[in-house]
Amino acid sequence: MRLIKSRDVLELTGLSADQLREWTVRRAIIQPDVPATRQGQQALFGWQTVLLLRLAIVLRTRFHVELQIHRDLFTTARELLTGRSFPSLWGGTLAIHDLRRCSLLGARDVISGDDDVILLRLDAHLAILSQGFGVAEFVSQLPLFPAVAVEGHRA
Repeated sequence: MRLIKSRDVLELTGLSADQLREWTVRRAIIQPDVPATRQGQQALFGWQTVLLLRLAIVLRTRFHVELQIHRDLFTTARELLTGRSFPSLWGGTLAIHDLRRCSLLGARDVISGDDDVILLRLDAHLAILSQGFGVAEFVSQLPLFPAVAVEGHRA
């Protein structure tokens, strides 16, 4: 997994250094993948953690959600992202059901039930992360590979 330094996270999220330190160290809302172990050393962040930080910004600025009381929610969201590939999230949505419960929805998934849900679309965030982490969007690369017919081989 490629990790980036705190200063790169600031560029990808728009957070100030104080906000990033507040959210990741002081309040430990979203923890870095590799915390700084001594003064002057920068923490390291993977793309899943930076995605969570970007989603936290949306919750804070657009929905005025108090992030501190949602620490468990971010832990749950982090667990959902663990083991997922970057390309598999294109077209996806993070559905927030309550203080602790969230789910990842694919492009064709539908939410059932009568509960209210906050939906956070991932594509805009993934597009920015793909530039910052050097991950190419898989769909844009498909025309580079010609379709090839595959025939069964008999031994």
